[in-house]
Amino acid sequence: MGRIGVVIPAYNAAGVIAEAVESALRQEVPPEQVIVVDDGSTDATAQVVRQFGDRVEYVIQPNRGPSAARNRGWSRLQTEAVAFLDADDLFLPGALAAQRELLGQGDTVWAFTDGFLQDNTGRRWPFSETYPPGGRCAGGWILPDLLCRNFISTSGVIVRRDALSGAGGFDESMRWMEDWDLWLRLAARHPIHRSPEPTFVVRRAPNTLSSNREAMIRMRYHVLGKMWRHFPREVAAAGQAARRSVADAHNWFGYTLAEKGCWDEARSFLQTSIRLWPLQRRAWWMLLRCLTARSPK
Repeated sequence: MGRIGVVIPAYNAAGVIAEAVESALRQEVPPEQVIVVDDGSTDATAQVVRQFGDRVEYVIQPNRGPSAARNRGWSRLQTEAVAFLDADDLFLPGALAAQRELLGQGDTVWAFTDGFLQDNTGRRWPFSETYPPGGRCAGGWILPDLLCRNFISTSGVIVRRDALSGAGGFDESMRWMEDWDLWLRLAARHPIHRSPEPTFVVRRAPNTLSSNREAMIRMRYHVLGKMWRHFPREVAAAGQAARRSVADAHNWFGYTLAEKGCWDEARSFLQTSIRLWPLQRRAWWMLLRCLTARSPK
């Protein structure tokens, strides 16, 4: 396997970016390039990153979201392989060596590893325990599992630059689930190698995304629709997993609408969900509620 470049998108990351950059630079297999893309920060991110001098390429752009920042970063790399690291995450020692070894196996074009989630108390637990399909996935053709749930952390991925380009990179219109969207497009084209070895730490507050639940559900629905349109053969080959994933999206959307009292719209989504996957007790229960309630006029 050839040279590796690391892309770190950053937005108002002054308090965490130094640790992230240092974790990349201190690898026993050092990256050929480290690019930090500042996505319109208004804090001291620039001052912190510039302390690393010419060891880090620092790029500033107007705030356009993480997809645009990552695309800007990997498009500037001169390396054969791309590794991603979020600004509030860390590479563990040996991370890039492990990723490079995975990518050097046969004709592998992308790979991922396990890692740790860390809460604000410092407690850590394996990423794969939080997302059950990741604990089962041994690599290969992962599209069926991946359609059900995203079990791949951006900071655990390494991908050949030409494969990333062929898949179209990150969708810059998306602010959420942009990583899952890209992994699905890659998984529809290429098998993957996986290592259970932890190579990264994701530092997140437990309920970071809870306030964006409706937007996340809408985006999940959007991603699945894209996959059906652009990869109908591959999604159909995923069989029950594909049906279950679409059913889940309709179910979650129906629940969200029902919680707002939009009973008619909720009923439509729940009925579609049940047609796709009848064995959903909670969906049936909520549908009965919708049938006995009336939406506000």
